[in-house]
Parts: sequence; structure tokens; C-alpha cells
Amino acid sequence: MKLVSYGPAGRELPGVLLDDGQIFCLFSASHGKIPSIRALLAGGEAALDQICRWISAPDPAFLHDASALRIGPPLTNPSKIVCLGLNYRGHAEEQNKPIPEHPLLFSKATTSLAGPNDPIWHPIAEEHLDYEVELALVFGKPAFRVPAERWKEYIAGYTILNDLSARDTLRADNKWFRGKSFDTCCPMGPYLVTADEIADPQSLRLQAFVNGERRQDGNTNDLIFDLGYIVAFCTQNATFQPGDIVATGTPSGVGIHRKPPACLHIGDTVNVSIEQLGSLQNQIIARPDDAISPYPCPAT
Repeated sequence: MKLVSYGPAGRELPGVLLDDGQIFCLFSASHGKIPSIRALLAGGEAALDQICRWISAPDPAFLHDASALRIGPPLTNPSKIVCLGLNYRGHAEEQNKPIPEHPLLFSKATTSLAGPNDPIWHPIAEEHLDYEVELALVFGKPAFRVPAERWKEYIAGYTILNDLSARDTLRADNKWFRGKSFDTCCPMGPYLVTADEIADPQSLRLQAFVNGERRQDGNTNDLIFDLGYIVAFCTQNATFQPGDIVATGTPSGVGIHRKPPACLHIGDTVNVSIEQLGSLQNQIIARPDDAISPYPCPAT
């Protein structure tokens, strides 16, 4: 299934994107008992089985034309967005850095979320705004000290995440949180593809384009730490909840390491894609002075 959140930013409803381009509204079908994709995942296999029954013969009253609706990030209220740095061999090589001995983790604020076609607000006083296409894992049930060989039991599905990065801020702070957490720097989507639809998540092509020029072209088979190791490492001493997100790193080709650097500017369009998971296309704009992040949504 392709799970989506749709509607005005901060007030999205959960749905399923059907093959005919319509969205089946889970909020309406459940009479309000499923207010978000996170709440759906918290319902476990029973909730997913119920949805399969609903969409096998969908009630027309709960259908909407997806082309007429804004699509938001599939998870609008995760408790955590955790990312891996330097987790592709090619990305380490382009920086002339050694292969790390263990995963390098950092977090992005949940207020940094954005939808797959939303504008990205260029951070103030930042000259080097960068793109990073990443495969993101979404947890489907509480996870603590997960054995690496059982990681798939805990992952509900996969989505695309563009880990936009304010490089000047990162260098000034010598830490990652602030430069990775400005509002709108975490566009996700366009949907959460349930795990049963992806036979081999460790063999997926990832690409990033800026104004139509291909900048990144990698494959998840170049991961330094595989997905099982990542899940085991992240959950060793921290509990992950349904709807929590782990972005698994980016391949080579980011703007800051090109010669000369080729980062993002106001007016640019960045498109990131992963095979079987769709694509995101976001334009870089000046931040409206009075704009604030609508995330995380209040729905549980």
C-alpha cells in the first residue's frame, strides 16, 4: 500500500493512494479513529488488515481525487527523526574521509518536516544550502534492542527523505542539529510504501537533480552499515515508536563537495527520487517573514 497524508499543512488527514489516482480517506472510513498515519501504525497488523478490506471494495463516499489535493509528508507527527551521516562508501570517498567504525547519528527537529511538493524556505544568511537524497525507514511498532536479523519485523515501510543541510551553520557550530533542523529542511514522501511491496530495500537506485541536472546517482547496495545493523544500533539503548523515522544516509554527489561547490539558491528546483518509492520536487524560495512550521501535527 501507499499511505499518504493529505490536506492543508498541519491539518492533514491519513489516506491510501489507490492505483487509479484516488485517495481513500482513512479518517472518514474509521469515523475519526485513525487521525494520522502514525495512529494507524500504532494499531498494528489488525489496523492494516482492516484497511486492506476497506480498499478491496472502497466506498465511493471516502474517495478523493489525489490530483486536486496537497500531499503532505506521510508522517506528520513522528516522535523522532534520526539520520545517519557518512553511510555510503562513495560519500566518504568524495570527502577523503575514512570509513566510520560505527554509525554516526544525528537528529532533525520534527518542525523541519515538509511535503513532497512544498517550497523549501532558504535559511537566512546561509550561502551553502545542500541536498541529500536518502532512503528512510519508518517503524511500525515499538522497538528496543532489536536483533539485526529481525529488523524487518519492526519496519512498516519506506519513504524518501531529502536531508537538506545548511553547510555554513554546520561548520560554524561544529555540530549538526541546528544546520539540519531549519524549518522545511526535511521534505518527505510522496507516500509511505509498506514493506511488503519492496522486495529488496538494499538494492534501490537513488537520484538527485537540481534544475534538471543530475547531481546524485547511487544505490542502497553502497551502504556502509546495512539496514539490519542500523536498526539494531539505533534501538540498542533507545525505544523507537510507531511512526518514528530513520534516514539511512546519502550517496556521493552532494553540492558542497563538487568542484567548485554547487549548492542550492533561491529559485532552484531540487528533485530527489528512489525507485519504487516515487519522487519529491521542491522549489527553493525566500522564507516568508511571518511563516512558522505547522509541524508536528497534534494528531496522535
